[in-house]
Amino acid sequence: MNNMVSIKGDARRLKPTEVIDFLNPDFLYIPVKSDYEMEVKSKKKVYKGEKLMKHNNRFIYSPISGEIVGKTDSMKLNNEDTECIVIENDFKEKLKKRTGVVKYINEYSKEEFLELIESFGACSRPINLKGKTLLINGIDRDPFEYTFSFIINTYSSKILETIDALATILGVENTILAINNNDSENVMNLTNNVGTYPNITLKLVPDIYPIGFKDILIKNVLSKKAISAGYTYLTIQDVYNIYMVLKRKRAIFEKLVTLAGDAIDAPKVVNVKIGTSMSDLIKNCCTITNNKYYVVVNGLVAGKTLTTLNNVITEDTKSIFLNTKDPSSEKKCINCGLCNSKCPVGLNPKYLKEHKKADRSKCINCGLCTYICPSKINFKEYLGGKNE
Repeated sequence: MNNMVSIKGDARRLKPTEVIDFLNPDFLYIPVKSDYEMEVKSKKKVYKGEKLMKHNNRFIYSPISGEIVGKTDSMKLNNEDTECIVIENDFKEKLKKRTGVVKYINEYSKEEFLELIESFGACSRPINLKGKTLLINGIDRDPFEYTFSFIINTYSSKILETIDALATILGVENTILAINNNDSENVMNLTNNVGTYPNITLKLVPDIYPIGFKDILIKNVLSKKAISAGYTYLTIQDVYNIYMVLKRKRAIFEKLVTLAGDAIDAPKVVNVKIGTSMSDLIKNCCTITNNKYYVVVNGLVAGKTLTTLNNVITEDTKSIFLNTKDPSSEKKCINCGLCNSKCPVGLNPKYLKEHKKADRSKCINCGLCTYICPSKINFKEYLGGKNE
C-alpha cells in the first residue's frame, strides 16, 4: 500500500449528516440506447415500472408514472449528446402491476437469480458463477464521496441479508465485505450485526486512496491463491440493487448520490430518481454560494468535468461536485517525481503525457497524479485507461 496516500484535512471532505429525497422532478430523461427497441410511443401514458425499451432479455423501465412527451436531443450523458425519452411526471407513482415481497431471497436457484438480474439490469458487471470467493466493495472510490457509506448506513440489514443470500445462491467458499476503517458508524454497526451471518467476513481497510478502485482493492484484500482460484466482485450498490430485484422483482428506480463541493451550502446525500436532470437536482437540493464554479461527476479526484448541467443522472452516477475554480494555472513540470512514485499501478504519468503512443492500458483513471502534482498539471487529459 506504499503507492497510496491519505487525503485529510480538506473542508470539502465534510461528511453529510443525512439522506434527503428528491423524487418528484417535473420531467425525467431516459437515454435511448442504440441497440434497444422502443416499447412505447409518444403521447402515451406510462406506469411506473412499465417497459420503455428492450434488448433481448434486458429491459429499461420507467421510474415514474406519467406521459411520454416525446424525445429530445438537448440532454447529455457524460458531456456527450444523447437522445432521451422525455416523461412528464403525474406525481401519482401508479404501478401497472403490484408484485408481492419475497420472504426468503436465498431460495432462488442460480438460473432464476441470473434471469432476474439480467431482466432488471440490477448488476453493473458480469457475475462469475465459478468464483470461490465473493468480494463486496463497500468503500467509496473517491475520498470526497459518501454514497457507498450511506447505502450501508441506510440499508445495513438488507445488505447483510443479500450478501448472505448471494453466498448461498452462488455457492462460494468465502465472502468478504470490505469497508473503510475510518467509517466508524458503519464499522460499529456491521461489527455488531455481522456475527449473525457466519458466511460473511468483515474486512476493514485503511483510509487511503485509491483503495476503493476494483483492481487495487482486489490486490490488497485477496490472496494470490484466492485470485487464482477465481472470485466474484460486486460493489455495495450492486448488492442493494440485487436485494431490490430479488425481494420485489422490480427495476431500480432511484439511487443515492453525493452532492458536495465548496460552492454549495453543505454536502448532502440525495435519494434521486434515475433520469433526473442534474440541473433540476442542484436547483432543488442545494444553495449555490459561489457562482464561479465547475461541475465534476463521480469523484472530485478521479471524476469527469462537465461542460453543462444538462446531464442525466443514471445508475452509474455516484456523486456531483460544484467546486470553485482555482485561479492558479498549470505550471511547468519541476521533475519532482511525485506522479511516478505515487502511481498505484506503477506508471509514469509524465512519460505518458509526453509520449502519445505509450501504453496506457494499466491506468485506472484514479487521478492521483493530478491531485498531488505541485505544478497543477492535469494528467487526466493525457491518460485514459480503464475506469471501474
